[in-house]
Parts: sequence; C-alpha cells; structure tokens
Amino acid sequence: MKIKPLYIYIILFASFIIGVIVFTNISSSSSNDKTTNKIPDDEIHKGMGNDGEMPSGMNVMEDARKKLEELKLSYEKNPDDTLKIKEYAEMLKFAHQTEKSIELYEKIIKKGPDRIDVLLELTFLYFNNGNLDKAEKYTNDILKINKDHQIGTYNLGAIAASRGDNAKAKSIWQGLAKKYPNTDIALIAQQSIMELEKANQK
Repeated sequence: MKIKPLYIYIILFASFIIGVIVFTNISSSSSNDKTTNKIPDDEIHKGMGNDGEMPSGMNVMEDARKKLEELKLSYEKNPDDTLKIKEYAEMLKFAHQTEKSIELYEKIIKKGPDRIDVLLELTFLYFNNGNLDKAEKYTNDILKINKDHQIGTYNLGAIAASRGDNAKAKSIWQGLAKKYPNTDIALIAQQSIMELEKANQK
C-alpha cells in the first residue's frame, strides 16, 4: 500500500512544530547578527571555519558513524538504562536502521508502557513502514493513557485516511478543530480535511 507523503509528515506534528520554531529562531538570529561571524562550538558546527564553510559530506557521514558507534557502546554498557536506549534508538532511526530502532523502542515500552514519547516514535516508524495495524495499535495505546492527546487523535485520523476511510478521518479531524479552535492542531486538521476534499474531487 502506498501511503501519501502528506500523512507521513503530518503524523510527526510535534517534530514539525519544533522544526518551525528552530528555523524561525535561526533565521531571526542570522538577521540580527550579520555583523558577527562567530560559529557555535558544538558537535554540529565543529569543523566549520569562521567564513561559514560547511563540512564536507564525507565528514558529516564519518561523524554520524562515530556517533552511532559511541551510542552503541554506551547502550551495551548500560542495557537497562532507558535514556541510553532511547538515544541509540533515535540515532538508528536517523540512520534508517528501522527494525533495530523499533526493537529498542519496544524494549523501553516493556519497561514503561506509559511512555507516550516512545509510543509516538513507534507509531511513526510503523506508519512509515506501511504497517498501519501496528501504527494504530500504538496510537490507541496513547489514547488509553490520555484520551485527549491531540497528536494521538490526529494520527488516528491520518491512519484512517491512509486506509481509505476518508469519512472517519474527516470526522476525527473535524472533532479536533472544534475542540481546540485557533490552535496549531486545529489548523493542521483543517488543512488535512481540505486535502481530503481535493482528493475526492479528482
């Protein structure tokens, strides 16, 4: 089953909002500090010159490989530390090692079944893999913990839409927009409804 990219990206609503905030802050900082060329001394910017030269793709890949290895070793030394497990699982996710990432996230859930942050990660990974049954299971787990969870509720609509049940998706998103008017989730829900209606008109 081919899943529309729209739902793949919107399902990460929380990350989307964080990304917008980060981008806005960076843009604002850039415009306000044009007279200075100081580069942050952190892992991301390490290796960049004062002239703003970006590191090469080879350097970035090597840094990522080293970081992945470091996190693996840290996890192996602390296999029951959920913080170490999550750090490693996140890096594996970005490295497209989905199955291993899922395995580690599910290990965390066995230790703490009420970890909504981890349940959201599992929802996305299974959704992105096209396993809608698993994505729906973890979404329902979120809503059992918090029946008013906005992202979980939205995701339930995204899963319904991906199954072709547009009526159910529309109903869920309309409910969100009505319950949380003038909010980011309401705006995204309304935009998603518009996308469904456009698709139905084709």
